[in-house]
Amino acid sequence: MRRKTYVDEEGNTIDQNFENKKPLLRFFFVFGTLLPIVIIVFIVMAVVQNNNCTQIYDTLKTTSLNYAKDQGTLPTIEGEYVNVRLDDLYDEEYLSSTSTNNSLCSGSVKITKYKDEYVYTIDAKNCGECSVNKKYGAWSSEQSSYPSGKAIVDVIPYYNYYDREVSITSWSNYYDDSELSDETSEYGIRLPLDETTLPSIPKEGTITNIENDTTYYYRYRDRRWKWYDIEGDYSDFSSEQPANYANKDENTEQYTDWSEYSLNYPEEKDYRTIQSATGYKFYYLNDKNEKIYYNSGKYSARDDVNTTKYNRTEQETATLYRYRDKQWRWYNGTKRRYSTLTSSQPTGLPYKDIETETLGNPTSWDEKSHVTSENQEYRVEERKIMTRFRVEYEILSLKVLKNPLNRKDFENKVKMTVQEFYSNKNYKLEVTYKFKYRKS
Repeated sequence: MRRKTYVDEEGNTIDQNFENKKPLLRFFFVFGTLLPIVIIVFIVMAVVQNNNCTQIYDTLKTTSLNYAKDQGTLPTIEGEYVNVRLDDLYDEEYLSSTSTNNSLCSGSVKITKYKDEYVYTIDAKNCGECSVNKKYGAWSSEQSSYPSGKAIVDVIPYYNYYDREVSITSWSNYYDDSELSDETSEYGIRLPLDETTLPSIPKEGTITNIENDTTYYYRYRDRRWKWYDIEGDYSDFSSEQPANYANKDENTEQYTDWSEYSLNYPEEKDYRTIQSATGYKFYYLNDKNEKIYYNSGKYSARDDVNTTKYNRTEQETATLYRYRDKQWRWYNGTKRRYSTLTSSQPTGLPYKDIETETLGNPTSWDEKSHVTSENQEYRVEERKIMTRFRVEYEILSLKVLKNPLNRKDFENKVKMTVQEFYSNKNYKLEVTYKFKYRKS
């Protein structure tokens, strides 16, 4: 049988099979175009809703933490927790309905102390699509590792303990301030730069604290002067002969203070003494391994530097110079009779030459002051803070329990609450954790 042929108005042949399939093709075209759009819309709505819930949960965490802090109920012991009622947050105006998507959520936030941080277990209800029982499924079984990436996590503490013996060492020797680190240690105090000099503890011991104790140490120098018999016509001290003075009094000879060290060689004089020294750039390394330079990294002579603290030098050196000058008083007429340098007035010499004052060498440091009412006029005392240390340490037994227990079983076992047990210095509490999470 011959197949019937169809033509259009212009005589072109029409494929009748194609024409019959047009409605189906139109359906697939519309379906293929609209379905991805619908899927994208649903995905976007889901992302927006999820972000909205995440924002609400973050708000609940922050406000619960602030509320617990203000109430003084924030846990301080590992494994301890507090439940914050969301109703209380609204009542106390920590929350408003606008901050939770125009809903007055109920339920609670459990805040658990986990190591050095807090875990927030949210049980929000009446929060629309963000209600936990609507958004998430049942709890998982307990697991040993923290379930990262999960929005709702609960922490379950387990307890074991050690018998604990706490001891403390004798006091160390005293340290000068320059022998201490600039940084504050984990014990809240500055420790010696060389911590190996602290009192030692048994190898099985663990340091729990380091204490310090301070006292003053003293040393003194006595002021001395030359004393003379008559006033006379005398000049001020001078290295070179002043105008209108004829004679030099050799008995008044004294030296100026040493100049500061300099890289420049000083001018030579017949009354001048010049010294040279090797200059270094001194530094020490702080706790961050950074170089801390003495005198901003300028060249310094070794005698000017506390090398106990600034105990390193750069390789390059330089020659430094300093000087001091002899000086005398010059006079006309009768020459004075001068004493040697002394702190007390000699007989027959009523006048003290103030400008001849010198300070004797310092004594060694001592725990006792040697200034009295009799010598305070001429004795100059220095004092410095000295610090000593002692170390508190603990020695632990093996773990007492074969297996850690949950809180209820542990408290029944030891006949104490966890808080009481934690405060008992005869024991050391060990907290381990298991976790569970709401399934998505």
